[in-house]
Amino acid sequence: MQFKTLTPDEALQLAGLPLDYEWSTLIGNGFIAASDDSHPQLADALEALNIYGAADLYLAAAERIVARVQHHMPVEDGLLRLQSAWAATVDPRYSTLADADPSKVAPDDAWTLPEWRVRRAIGGVVESLEAGETSMVRRFALGTLLMAEHVCGRDPAFRAWWAGAPQAKAQSSPRRADDRDYTFHDTQPPTPAELVAPSRHARLEGLNPATNPYLRSAADMAALGFTGEPYTV
Repeated sequence: MQFKTLTPDEALQLAGLPLDYEWSTLIGNGFIAASDDSHPQLADALEALNIYGAADLYLAAAERIVARVQHHMPVEDGLLRLQSAWAATVDPRYSTLADADPSKVAPDDAWTLPEWRVRRAIGGVVESLEAGETSMVRRFALGTLLMAEHVCGRDPAFRAWWAGAPQAKAQSSPRRADDRDYTFHDTQPPTPAELVAPSRHARLEGLNPATNPYLRSAADMAALGFTGEPYTV
């Protein structure tokens, strides 16, 4: 299973970095509590995006966190959750993450806890995406982008991605014209123009509910009104 926004070489480069960041409960909670006022430049960049752009940035940041720690802990569960969440950006009915528990997979340390924070939050992102809660998806993205910067920020390739990713998403997934405040709900399906980097095909490639417990079966998706064959890309 591969990352959607990292090449294998890029993921290995992140995995090979030394432990050059600190971690504590206080540090981790700081990312959850991050506010627009304390990080105005990043918050403004997220405010320029619609729900799909914000979700894409959240997932791209989450991928970088998982890639960073992959040589120091088992990340298979995290990868399955990421795969399900990417599918949810095409149609939330693919994913069961909103009901999944973020069980811990290793002892608490500076490698395992950032990844656990990702798995703990990702169900909330999918739930907010399904509900069309743009402001909540932006909030998740803010904290996770800051966490990715904390654990990956000394890597030049990460810095280059960090500098350009919000602007690129603003081109493909700009804020809706009628998105005026935090009460706005965006439940319209993504357009083809919004499903780029990664493509729609890449988001759905290789999905198999028989091997990923966070994907709904085709029958369950049909019961939710999905038409067609969901697992034929």
